[in-house]
Amino acid sequence: MRTGWLRYLNGVFAITVIGLLPVITSAQPASKSSALAEELGKLMDDAGLTAVSARYPDVENRYAAALYFSGRQLLVIAGDYEAPQLLNVKIVAGNYRDVYVDLNSSSPPETRLFVDDYGANGLARMPVDGITDRFTRANQVLLFNGDWDGQQLSETSYNEAYSTADSDFAEMLSLLIDQVAEF
Repeated sequence: MRTGWLRYLNGVFAITVIGLLPVITSAQPASKSSALAEELGKLMDDAGLTAVSARYPDVENRYAAALYFSGRQLLVIAGDYEAPQLLNVKIVAGNYRDVYVDLNSSSPPETRLFVDDYGANGLARMPVDGITDRFTRANQVLLFNGDWDGQQLSETSYNEAYSTADSDFAEMLSLLIDQVAEF
């Protein structure tokens, strides 16, 4: 009799847990950048591009650029640039890699955002298959490796930093998608 009762309770427990899985899964933050990174990758593959760059339409002297390694990695940088006419000419000429290099070497560090998106699939809050995405703001690196203590952050601060980084990355990706769509 006792064995039957335990089986019944185990069954009820299993059904309860299975029923809660969608709730538990939906509680995890969704990446704003995921679909955009995949869209940019597809557009770049279709256009045969390995680099793209664009000027922010509403921010004077601000640019974004990306290097794309098909399906493997997306390196994206944004920053201010003191000589916008030089970058504008390079963008019009399609010299996107040069814009990336210029932003990486000459944009003021305090204005620079850099994303290293392994998998070219958007920022992941936690490692995926042991791979960690990285976001740098003004030379301060944040590793999305789930080790907030090792980065002197609380879990809440880590999650807030991820949310902000993901939003910034999504904005950069949207800008670059618009540029590739015009290509």
